[in-house]
Amino acid sequence: MTDTPLNTISEKLDWLAQRYWKFGQDDLFLDYLEDLYEVDDEGHMTSTPRRDPLADETRGLMFLARSGNGKTATIKKAIRETPVLEEYTDQGEGNTLYMEVPPDATIKSLAEDIAKITGYSGFHKSVTAPERWLICRRRLRMTGITTLVIDECHHILRPGPGRDVPGAIQALKHMVQSDHAVALIIAGVPELREGILKEASGETYRRFDECHLPSIQPGSGEAERFSRCVATSARKLGIEIDPGLKFSERVLFAEHGEAGRAVKLVKDSLRRVITKRRSRLELEDAERIFVKSNGPKEMTPFHPGDWSFVESELKAMGWVR
Repeated sequence: MTDTPLNTISEKLDWLAQRYWKFGQDDLFLDYLEDLYEVDDEGHMTSTPRRDPLADETRGLMFLARSGNGKTATIKKAIRETPVLEEYTDQGEGNTLYMEVPPDATIKSLAEDIAKITGYSGFHKSVTAPERWLICRRRLRMTGITTLVIDECHHILRPGPGRDVPGAIQALKHMVQSDHAVALIIAGVPELREGILKEASGETYRRFDECHLPSIQPGSGEAERFSRCVATSARKLGIEIDPGLKFSERVLFAEHGEAGRAVKLVKDSLRRVITKRRSRLELEDAERIFVKSNGPKEMTPFHPGDWSFVESELKAMGWVR
C-alpha cells in the first residue's frame, strides 16, 4: 500500500488527530471483554452475553484506570473494531449503548438519559430511581441493546445531598440480573471500585470482573512501543526529533506513565511544530504545552540538558506534575 504523503498543514493536522497509538492496553481490555460473551462454533465472539447457568445472570466488567490513562479511548476503539458490537445511534440502530456520565449525574438522571436515548419520552419527577431503572431495562430489551457501557461511572457513586449511592449500586447489580440482563461494562478511576465495595454484602462487587489499565513503566515493552509510535508519527509528518533528547522518556516521566495524557502531550507538541511551519521538534515545544496544562514549574522534564541529569534533579526535588 502506498504511503500517501502529507503536504498541507490541514492534511497533517487531520492525520495527527485521527492517529491512534497502541501500547498493549487494547489487547488487555479485549481479553476481558471477550469473556462477557458467548462464542459461535468457530470460536468467535458473538453479541450475546454469557449467562451463568445456575444464577441465570450475565457478568459485569469493571475497567479501572487513573484519569488520563486512556480508558475511554480504549473502550471506544474496542467498540469500533469488534465486528459484533455496533454502537447504538439516535436512529435506533446498534446493540451497544455507550454512556459517558457527567460529574453532576445521579442515578436518577442517568436512568433518564438512557431512557431518552432509547426513545422513552421522559419521567415524571415522582418516579423513583428503581422504577426508572426498571423502565430502562425494558427499553434496552425493546431496542435490542445487549451491551451497556457506563463510562466515568464513579460520578454516580459520589456522596452528597440528594444522591442515592446504595441505590446506584443496586441498579448496577440489577442490570446483570434482569430478564434482559446485558453485558455491563463500567469504567472509571480506582475510586469506582472503592465505592462499590462500600456495599456491606458485597453482592454487586462479586458480579464484576476487574480490568486494571496500568501506567506505562520505564523500560517496559509498552514504553518501547510508545517511543516507536512517536518516531513513526514524526517521520510521517516530516518532523525531526533528535534521539539524543530522549523525548519519549521525558514525556512518560512528565505524565507519570499515564498513556492518555502522554499521547496528548506528544500530539500537541507535534501540532505546535506543524502550525509554526517548522520541521524540527525542540524541548521548548513540549515545555510550553506542559506548562499551559500544569502551570509554571521551577524545572520540568523538558529542561535543556542531558536527560539523565535532568531526571535525577527532578527526582531529588520530589517531582510532581
